[in-house]
Amino acid sequence: MEEILRVQDLTYIYSPGTPFEKAAVEGVNLSVAKGEFLAVIGHTGSGKSTLIQHFNGLLKPSRGRVLLHGQDIWQDKALTRQARFKVGLVFQYPENQLFEETVEADVSYGPKNMGLPPEEIRRRAVESLAACGMGEEDLGKSPFDLSGGQKRRVALAGVLAMEPEALVLDEPAAGLDPRGREEVFRFIQQYHRQKGATVIFVTHSMEDAARLASRIVVMRGGKIFMEGTPPQVFSQARQLADAGLDVPQITQVFLRLRELGAPVNAGVYTVEQAKEELLRCKREGKLC
Repeated sequence: MEEILRVQDLTYIYSPGTPFEKAAVEGVNLSVAKGEFLAVIGHTGSGKSTLIQHFNGLLKPSRGRVLLHGQDIWQDKALTRQARFKVGLVFQYPENQLFEETVEADVSYGPKNMGLPPEEIRRRAVESLAACGMGEEDLGKSPFDLSGGQKRRVALAGVLAMEPEALVLDEPAAGLDPRGREEVFRFIQQYHRQKGATVIFVTHSMEDAARLASRIVVMRGGKIFMEGTPPQVFSQARQLADAGLDVPQITQVFLRLRELGAPVNAGVYTVEQAKEELLRCKREGKLC
């Protein structure tokens, strides 16, 4: 598959040369394919948020390189600026960064900085809001009069309006109720399908990673601890648990079943897979 992003020997050190010096990420190598849906998971302090902030040049590596379509984004200022638009970054609680007087102005901020003509800016504002479940009637509203869920949608629409090739999200469903979580992930999945965009999302939820991602990267202590497809990662559920990382509840159930002697696959990570695995065992006469 065509590669869109690559980090090579990436290290980032906070407060270098001081008593508080700390390597937040260290020697990370990672390739991301075009159109991939990638989850980055790990404990608080594992380096996952620091890592993704390098993808669009928000942070500059202490050592190593970040390549976008094979070009070092820090090679010159034009490439760094280009990366900011091609790789859209949505922070945790992005609604806290809304600042314009109207929804339209906030969503249009990125496209305006891209130097696009007014009619194209308007088109992108309308389409990105529609992609996030909002309409033209919302353009003139103050973002500060909206509900928390609507603010999250506007903040997401503001990034989608730049039509990034890669959409990077830091805990996109943080603080939302179950319905809000489902809505946000539905909008993200729709963008992924319709635009063929790469999606990279940081989460502490193994369930979200298992349900949505085509590949998972597990961070631990500023380094990549494990990576692979969901079946590959969750087949190593015991190693994840030993490292203090939660695994999906259904995986924990199947791990326990194996410990009790049941001949089931411990790599199960969704309810549907659990159903199929139990039916398989029953058909084969392995369960009474």
